[in-house]
Amino acid sequence: MKFMTYNILNGGKAGLDRVVEVVRKESPDYLTINEANTFADKNNKGLKEFARRCGFKYFELALSGEKEYHVAALSKKKWQRVRRVTPLMRGCVAAEFETTIGKLSIASFHLTPYTEDLRLPEIDVIVSSQKGFENKILMGDANSLSPYDDYDSRKVKTFNEVQLKKFTRNGQLRFDAIKKIMSHGYLDSALEMKRNRDYTAPTSINEDSVHSDMRLDYIFVSEPLRPFLYTYYVVKNSLTQIASDHYPVVLELQGLEILD
Repeated sequence: MKFMTYNILNGGKAGLDRVVEVVRKESPDYLTINEANTFADKNNKGLKEFARRCGFKYFELALSGEKEYHVAALSKKKWQRVRRVTPLMRGCVAAEFETTIGKLSIASFHLTPYTEDLRLPEIDVIVSSQKGFENKILMGDANSLSPYDDYDSRKVKTFNEVQLKKFTRNGQLRFDAIKKIMSHGYLDSALEMKRNRDYTAPTSINEDSVHSDMRLDYIFVSEPLRPFLYTYYVVKNSLTQIASDHYPVVLELQGLEILD
């Protein structure tokens, strides 16, 4: 099975047709969309049309608690249960499936972009939504840095005011959010597959320069899913360079199937 997470920049501001083309080419079985702005307009018309064009039969939207930065989850397989996880500044959709190895929970999330201190309680809410599941996937834009990605501490000197607030405290890089997620037993699939230095932002169209070669988008899995890890990659090509300010991230699990 192929899983994909993609921050599409303000609802596809750089061109939703491009985003659709990226998704269709990768053809994931399960997709997380961050910044699904406008998808909720006119009774979710945007979400329904996006799902149709990309080939997804099942979809859900978690409305953002702030502005319009909604989170969408789309699946080609029928979920047994799906719900919105609240309260969050952005959003989270949690879906449940029956699989060949038992029940599976998939949470599609987007953490607040402001500070690590604000992200930590959001992680508590999201992790709690998957409590009781052994098999679980957590995917989306964490707006946070991993301590395993070997960031040069001197990088802080190049940060603007937004970056300093978002990623540092007292002039030091912070890794609290990712550490907290992993402390709950989640594995960082990029780290497991030795691809954690592949940054996910910015692309060539980044508008405000608040990112500089950073990995902000993650797909975490629980320990029982480790044997199924098959392929991880960040989709970088001429199309994803201009479709959004983030690159999409893909994880394939081999030997795991969702039951109808």
